[in-house]
Amino acid sequence: MAPASFPRRSTSGCILVGYVATDFGKDALRLGIALAKERNVHLELVMVAPAHSSFSGVYPHDRGYDSIVEEQIAGWLEEALAEVPEEITATARIVTGDSEAAALCETAETLGADLLVVGARKGGLFGRFQMGSAVNALLHSAPVPVALAPRGYSYPGPITRVTTFFGPRRGTSDVIAIGLDRARRREIPLRLVSLVLSGESDMHGLGTDVPSALNAYANRKLADSAQHMLDAGHATTEVASGKDVSTALEKLSWQDGEIAVVGSSRMAVPGRLFLGSTASRMLRLIPVPMIVVPAGYMQAGEENNLLSKGGDNT
Repeated sequence: MAPASFPRRSTSGCILVGYVATDFGKDALRLGIALAKERNVHLELVMVAPAHSSFSGVYPHDRGYDSIVEEQIAGWLEEALAEVPEEITATARIVTGDSEAAALCETAETLGADLLVVGARKGGLFGRFQMGSAVNALLHSAPVPVALAPRGYSYPGPITRVTTFFGPRRGTSDVIAIGLDRARRREIPLRLVSLVLSGESDMHGLGTDVPSALNAYANRKLADSAQHMLDAGHATTEVASGKDVSTALEKLSWQDGEIAVVGSSRMAVPGRLFLGSTASRMLRLIPVPMIVVPAGYMQAGEENNLLSKGGDNT
């Protein structure tokens, strides 16, 4: 694929997996592995212990354990590391904090993580996703994109296609930019989907003309870059329309190994993630992992954090 013609945020090559020794923690780990497969990235498997705990650090390590609890946690982390294929570099660590979500956000910022991956709890609609309190907090505060693994996620990777959802609302440029960027870095197809719900959006009379909608809702550089990918056969467009989210999404088909990207709500503070009501409904219906992007993420710190061309191969 040709080099990007739009500004791209530089990447660190670090993916943080919020790990717990449960089924949904293992779902997050498998998604982290799939995202890292055949990429020059590093996985950080992070478990959060209560702030009053006396143990923290990187595992495995050689020193003796201070308690049975620390030994158990270290054992869980060593088991998780053993699941990571040899070709993917990974580190496990314990961090402490009163809030699991706050500790994960702080660690993601400290490590410069490009993505924070979490899993689903049991009981989600159709067995796909149900938010626990920590995940809910992350989806309303995280400073980096959050990837959500559906319950029972097992695709081994690598990722096969990126689908971005956009419309006439705040956050569209972030979603389109990160979709273009990640598809080009991975050299995989991009699908641009305009979500049109009755009473909420008529695409400003644009009908099913997605390229024109890109021009209307995003900026010219993004629209031109998307058109270049469309012309080259590296991207496709679809319109998902209906009276509600459920009927609109019924019209879409999904590939094994696909990921979906959505933006934050209008209520999001710049630089932070806030899951809106539409994205929340989508989360419970889409059968593939969803990445939610913080408000202004791809534009934040434009002078220092965005590259005009190239960038890391992550």
